[in-house]
Amino acid sequence: MDARTDMSEANGLASSVAHARARMRVILTLAKFAVGAGLMAMLFQRQNIRWPLIAEAVANIAAHPLWLAATLLLVLACLLCGAARWRAALGGLGVTLSRRRTAALFMAGHFFNGFLPGSTGGDVARALYASRETPSRQPEAIMSIVIERMAGVAVLLVLTICGLLAMSGRLHLSLVLTLLTALAVMLLCLLFALPEARQFADWSLAQRLSRHPRIGPLSRRLYAALRICRTHLALTRRLLAWSVLQHGCALASWVTLAWGMGVAFQPLPFLLLVPAVLTAQMLPLTPGGLGVRESAAVALLPAAGVPPHQAMLVALASFAVSLVWSAVGGVIFVSMRETGTQPTKHATNTER
Repeated sequence: MDARTDMSEANGLASSVAHARARMRVILTLAKFAVGAGLMAMLFQRQNIRWPLIAEAVANIAAHPLWLAATLLLVLACLLCGAARWRAALGGLGVTLSRRRTAALFMAGHFFNGFLPGSTGGDVARALYASRETPSRQPEAIMSIVIERMAGVAVLLVLTICGLLAMSGRLHLSLVLTLLTALAVMLLCLLFALPEARQFADWSLAQRLSRHPRIGPLSRRLYAALRICRTHLALTRRLLAWSVLQHGCALASWVTLAWGMGVAFQPLPFLLLVPAVLTAQMLPLTPGGLGVRESAAVALLPAAGVPPHQAMLVALASFAVSLVWSAVGGVIFVSMRETGTQPTKHATNTER
């Protein structure tokens, strides 16, 4: 009787914890929407954005369809470079997935990143489908996403720091940028040496972090990913190369979009500052970085000769272009659900 009572109490406690976590996720999601809406409302008010300005921007884009087409193609190229980087990570870990299937899964992940709250929904979706495609290689499929995301973020951070340092005279951020650069160098050195520092696992702080229910699994995946990058240098070079190409396409898409909107700017400073805007939108503060990206553009792009209200509109337009391809990813996702999620014939034959 006591055992049944204890089991019932344990089940009730587990259910309560699960409900509490679900409520917290809902609260955090609503808070993100509120923060995003608040930032956008503040920006619209401060920059005196009215419908005539938005209509003028739309008219400028409509009057330059070639620039719009170039922007759409560059964003697509950016996504395909991301898919190629992921496939390189999969191949480096011994997971075989066709180019077409990898691109489809990547686009489906882009749909989740574009339309759903949170910054990792697309990665979770990719991990789920890649694991189902290669059931005997699930750990490697999941680790491939961690590794390729690390490569992309590393390149973007380097571009951001270099761009801000180059523009520090115009932005008057020399002291802050010096401290930021020093911190980034220390972090890179730590990450480079960490995989070989086996005694790190004996530190009390490391043990406490590893036992944390949320930080623990993430830290272990990060540590394993760093070891893979250290021991597979050829793979790391390929991932970084694809990341450079991907971010190059992203920067070019901002340039063509601004030209299509009739925005006058200085090209080199513009290219140096856009990586900081892209880095800001990665912060998991609002759905899709809405409001954060526009705030960063308003704060930084005037140093490249872009008026603040136009900087905000360019940032919004870039988000809209990304949503176009997110919608395409949604169509791909729906088609994947309709055809089932069983491993493809190609993947099954390869595993055999």
